[in-house]
Amino acid sequence: MQYHIQTAPLWDAYRQDGCPLCRLHSMREDKLISQYLSDNVMDPDFRVASNNKGFCKKHIDMMYSGLNKLGLALQLETRAAALNALIKAPSDKKSAKKLAGTLKAHRGCVICDALDEVMPRYFMTVSQMYANEPEFPELFANASHCLSHAIELFEAAEFAGKSVPALCAALSYSLKRDLKRTEEELRDFADCFDHKNAGSRPDPSAIPRAIKLLITE
Repeated sequence: MQYHIQTAPLWDAYRQDGCPLCRLHSMREDKLISQYLSDNVMDPDFRVASNNKGFCKKHIDMMYSGLNKLGLALQLETRAAALNALIKAPSDKKSAKKLAGTLKAHRGCVICDALDEVMPRYFMTVSQMYANEPEFPELFANASHCLSHAIELFEAAEFAGKSVPALCAALSYSLKRDLKRTEEELRDFADCFDHKNAGSRPDPSAIPRAIKLLITE
């Protein structure tokens, strides 16, 4: 079986707690951040990409938290110059809209784009592994997937071939299981504030766990 991406990171992620796709997304994200803060900052391809698209608020904050402030400053400097070169004062509403469109086309995030390119290959490969790796379905069934990545896995289920019904059943069961558990944990959390339960202490991790499951990217 020829997969679209290396399977070793998927095996590792599915053997750990939490959403395995969130773990892989975070690993890829950290790697990309490091690349844009390393010597690659002087690579023409990296500079052209960052000049053309820029970075979103989340990823620029992550880069600013890194160690290479000089590398970040150099990228932001040339990004500012590239944007400045696009701006010519509009003389009427038509040219104003045209300039707005030009600037919008240069607003985005190269790191988000890279993640959007690689993550679908993970979802596709998970489906293929489910159909072709004998030990994988049990790992998959026992895993907890966040809502965002469960949606992506349902969309990629077609790549499981004849195993589509089994994959969808396992994913549905685990998602319903985790939603039910979250519902119960949040109810217990809220009940602690009822005067009838004076002295009860709410679980402080209930809400963070719910957020990880429910809040999509």
